[in-house]
Amino acid sequence: MRQKCNLQILRAILTEKIRSVKGNFWYMWLQSWKQRTKNAPLSLNLKCGAILLLFLFGVLIVACGTTPTTANLGQPDVTVTINLSQNYSSPTPPLPEYTCSAWVTNTSPGIGSSTIGVYAKFVHNVHGNPKGVYPAQGTATVLWPDGSVNVTANTTSDGLAIFPVSVANKFADLYKIILVTIAFQGPQGVPPCNVTVDRAAFFTLVISAPAAPATAGAFPTANSTATAIATSSPTMSPSPCPTVNPKKTPTPCP
Repeated sequence: MRQKCNLQILRAILTEKIRSVKGNFWYMWLQSWKQRTKNAPLSLNLKCGAILLLFLFGVLIVACGTTPTTANLGQPDVTVTINLSQNYSSPTPPLPEYTCSAWVTNTSPGIGSSTIGVYAKFVHNVHGNPKGVYPAQGTATVLWPDGSVNVTANTTSDGLAIFPVSVANKFADLYKIILVTIAFQGPQGVPPCNVTVDRAAFFTLVISAPAAPATAGAFPTANSTATAIATSSPTMSPSPCPTVNPKKTPTPCP
């Protein structure tokens, strides 16, 4: 019993010694660290602080960054294919089966003319190729300001019709646009065709310039010819001087 008590006393003494030694060690280390920190230069402290700050930033970036997912791993890249053979434009409408048109070759005829020709054509489109409609009759309506005038004509084998339009004594219609519409009536089974106002032939009467008069001398007259002949006739050559006689005083030549 006594020995057990002595052991407990010895353990308590050793424990107290160890604690005192440990306390002295930490106290000495703390004092040493304070001394080193006090004697360390400012640049070293700044470097250490910068390294520590960078380390903290790296930890924050890694912690806040999103973790990559493996949902799209192994999938092929998306490709876009352009098909140039497809045409999305609107198709060209086909030509009508029967068409007609009208025009004037001289759209500015002179007021001195008596008649002008208005041309029109009536065709049948067969597989894209025009074929004249014959026989067919056309009626041209000349829309004069003072009233309309109708002129009729028949088509030829190529579907062409020429309408003679009188422009005599139309001084009141000078410099005005005159429209001409056409109405075709084909043979049986062929629908009629009309050249309406929006596609009408047109012309404008103008005052034609008079012919330039012949300038004087442009054409030689009989008098001028005779004058030219008389002017161009050769002159008489002077007679030779007579031979000088040495015995007489020579007379001067005229």
